[in-house]
Amino acid sequence: MSKKVKIFAIVVGVIAVLILAFTYLGGNSMSTNSITAGVSSNVTSAPVVPTGVGATNNDSSTSTFTALLSSINGITLDTSIFSNPGYKALRDYPLSLGTAVIGRQNPFAPLGSDSSGGSGSTAATIQVQTLAPGKILSTSAELGALVTTTNTSPTTVVFQYGINDTLGSSSGVIKVTKNGTALFTATGLLPATTYYVEAVAVQGSSTATGTIMSFTTAAQQKR
Repeated sequence: MSKKVKIFAIVVGVIAVLILAFTYLGGNSMSTNSITAGVSSNVTSAPVVPTGVGATNNDSSTSTFTALLSSINGITLDTSIFSNPGYKALRDYPLSLGTAVIGRQNPFAPLGSDSSGGSGSTAATIQVQTLAPGKILSTSAELGALVTTTNTSPTTVVFQYGINDTLGSSSGVIKVTKNGTALFTATGLLPATTYYVEAVAVQGSSTATGTIMSFTTAAQQKR
């Protein structure tokens, strides 16, 4: 028998002895604990729940909920604020951001050309954005527009405005500045009145219309 086999047999024997010793000693301890636990469980009696306790708790919860409902029904709302002159004097001044301005299709192409038409294409596009009116007074307001174009041809803007979305009034022809803006001061407006305005840009045979914006003139100050 080789040396390795002897060592292996010794190790197996030691492990077997340890398992037998652990089983014998641990089994007695577990048996003792199990017997003790069983006796304790048999001696200990379950707690006795008094009859009617659950019903009493449910009745108490119902009474509390009923009391809360009664308190809510007793709440009154004061609506006199809606007839208060200060509340009636409040006005809503919405601010519309207008239309989005789309840039050139190819920002690296020479001015006056459009890459979508190939080399030498001169197709021009023009876009206009109606700006939010500013310097609003009781009878006047400053109207503005921002024009974007792909060439340097002369461009003009006309502002159409009125007290409804059908407009009706218009400014004269206004030349667009180098930075692409056009301004016009509308006068003779009615105080405390909502107006609608749109900008129309013209470049040669091309026309672009901006989004309709709204604004409200200030109230006439009493002297």
